[in-house]
Amino acid sequence: MTVDRSLGGLPVLCVRPPAAGEGTVVLQLHGGGYRAGSPEPSRPLADRLSRLTGAEVMVPAYRLAPAHPFPAAVADGLGAYADLLRGGVPAGRIAVLGESAGGGLALAVLLEAQKAGLPMPAAAVGLSPWLDLTLESPAFERCAATDPVLDRPSLRHSASLYLAGTDPRTPAASPLFADAAALSALPPVLLQASRAEVLADDAERFGARMTAAGGDCRVEMWDGTTHCWQLAVDRLPEAVAAVGSVAEFLTEHLA
Repeated sequence: MTVDRSLGGLPVLCVRPPAAGEGTVVLQLHGGGYRAGSPEPSRPLADRLSRLTGAEVMVPAYRLAPAHPFPAAVADGLGAYADLLRGGVPAGRIAVLGESAGGGLALAVLLEAQKAGLPMPAAAVGLSPWLDLTLESPAFERCAATDPVLDRPSLRHSASLYLAGTDPRTPAASPLFADAAALSALPPVLLQASRAEVLADDAERFGARMTAAGGDCRVEMWDGTTHCWQLAVDRLPEAVAAVGSVAEFLTEHLA
């Protein structure tokens, strides 16, 4: 069942499981390079996750650049998370998930939640996450011919509009550059990316840094897929398999 409501002052697409759930919530942050996108394209993924996990999935319409540059999206995501806590949902019954830029935003929100003294959720998931806005990864050259969705010029344009002069190495913009203490304090994280996409290194480098810091980060690299293939869960077998893995991870960690 889909209902519309607000969360942290934001309109939210809310997908509830067919049967009575266990009181768990997945806060899902959509992609779009921080300058485009909306909750609606995330609906099939939200619906499948809700059915598989029994959780209520909430997809907020956070503010976008250039009208609302950094840190507006982070503030909105943090506000949505804080609103769930204020509403009585225990942190251990919340997971935060994001796609593409939303994957980077999910981890940025949790880094800011640490600073605000908020408890960490049970888990976090990034699907083809954009975690490094410097765009210096070798994958941009290595995967230029195999990624039909993203390229460095388009992401550079998005980063410029979003950052509006902010240093791209700021952890709240590029979680890859968070320090070891912050990384070790994150909840268990699952990252999925395609080996063929230009953001492949973002997931692998973040996973390596978080693991080295003592955190719990699982990185799944997939062949035969492209950027954010999980969104096609209503039509691609590879997406069904990937989302199934995400659902198992969430079910394992949500109390």
